[in-house]
Amino acid sequence: LLAPWLPPLLQEEAEALVELQGQLQEAQEATETLRVQLGVQEVQLQGLRGALRQLQQETEQSCRRELQQVHGQLAGLRARMASLRQGCGDLRGLVSTFTQSCQGSLSEARGQVSWALRALSVSGAGPQLPEGQQEPPTGCPGRLLELKGNIRVLCRLRPGTPSSLVSSAPGPGGTVTTCYRGHQRRFRLDWVFPPDASQEEVFRELEPAVLSCLRGYSVCIFTYGQTGPGKPYTMEGPPEDPGIAPRALQSLFREMRAGGHPRVTLSMVEIYNEAVRDLLAPGPPERLAVRQGPAGQGGIQVAGLTYWDVPNLETLHQMLSLGRSNRATAATAMNQHSSRSHALVTLTLEAASPPRGPGTTGTLHLVDLAGSERARKAGAVCRARGDTHDAQRLREARAINRSLLALGGVMTALRARRPHVPFRDSQLTRLLQPALGPGATAVLLLQISTRPEDLGETVCSLKFAERVGRVELGPARRRRTRRSGTPSSLSTDTPLTGTLCTPTPSPGSPASPGPDGSAPGSPEDLLS
Repeated sequence: LLAPWLPPLLQEEAEALVELQGQLQEAQEATETLRVQLGVQEVQLQGLRGALRQLQQETEQSCRRELQQVHGQLAGLRARMASLRQGCGDLRGLVSTFTQSCQGSLSEARGQVSWALRALSVSGAGPQLPEGQQEPPTGCPGRLLELKGNIRVLCRLRPGTPSSLVSSAPGPGGTVTTCYRGHQRRFRLDWVFPPDASQEEVFRELEPAVLSCLRGYSVCIFTYGQTGPGKPYTMEGPPEDPGIAPRALQSLFREMRAGGHPRVTLSMVEIYNEAVRDLLAPGPPERLAVRQGPAGQGGIQVAGLTYWDVPNLETLHQMLSLGRSNRATAATAMNQHSSRSHALVTLTLEAASPPRGPGTTGTLHLVDLAGSERARKAGAVCRARGDTHDAQRLREARAINRSLLALGGVMTALRARRPHVPFRDSQLTRLLQPALGPGATAVLLLQISTRPEDLGETVCSLKFAERVGRVELGPARRRRTRRSGTPSSLSTDTPLTGTLCTPTPSPGSPASPGPDGSAPGSPEDLLS
């Protein structure tokens, strides 16, 4: 019964099977195509991911470089801004200094015109001086002093065998070139004297500063350098060829005889192992106490220091000779008669007040600094000879170097214009505080040696002089006093107490008793 129906059914099933097989094959082919496309897409995706990573790295590196450049530019701008601020401060200081200088010049010009008119009104024949006034209100040396600067550095080379390690270009703005340990260095100073320069040539450059004391200026001249190059020769000199100090005193007294008769007082101290001693005391030198002046007055006070009225040049030379003989000296490796202390000579010139104007008080400080060589070099001779005073020489050398180091610190602070200047670090700098204060004038005379064995000390001295040459104290100012002798309200703001603010002992004054308790009397009594 089923036989007739089976073939058609099988045929339909076979056809359906064939159709399903075709659909399966098409599905497999589509699946394979999709797999191929998926592989291609995965490869492309990996490439895109790699490109993205590379792009991210490049972007990060570029951002880092740009950020570093921005940081560098910002640091440069900050440094430039700081430099501009410092320059602005310097310009403000220069403007203030220039304004003060212009005001001083204007007042001096007015004073000169007024003096000329008064002189012409006295006599039509010529400009005679009014009674009681010995000179015009101002003078050229004082103005030249302001124009040249307040701290000047002069250098003098000791005569000797020429050395290839130290050479100089003499003259104003001269240079000294050294070759030390394979390094060549050039130092530029205000004036360099050749080794064959005479004492007269050296003093001629200092004479305007010295004479300005007669017009109320404060001037400090100090010698610096190691032991040996000739500091005492330049400062004192032999009788047949006197140095700066004798020539300065002779020039001052010559000008005083020609133009007036100011009162001259003298003091002389030494700083030995940080102890201040009076070299002109009637009795044995004692240690003096250095104190700050009263509040509101400034200055330095040295309790017990004697000031002597000096009537003439001969008496002054005799008293200076007496003071030098009391100074501490000893033999070192550098010199058989080396000064083991710093000496400070102060000459005060008080000009009488004219009837219609203030008088002036000028001060001249002559400072002979002890040798600046290192302690081991200064004490070598004692060890070599078995000297029992070896420890004493080394102790002296260390005290000298400590005070010179303190002086270098003061110069560094003044050059940087710091609000605090460490004047109290040593007795030397305390005594020099008024001489290095605002309105004062200082001259450093550097003595150097050209010997190869002294080259290290020479370079150290030149470095110190180079630092000092950059110090600015401001325009030089005059100290004026009224007729009563009190400071004028028109005077400068320089401390009015002076360097050593103790009463000047007159003849017979008990201000400074002698060893037996008696008064010292006149300078002639002291010398006798």
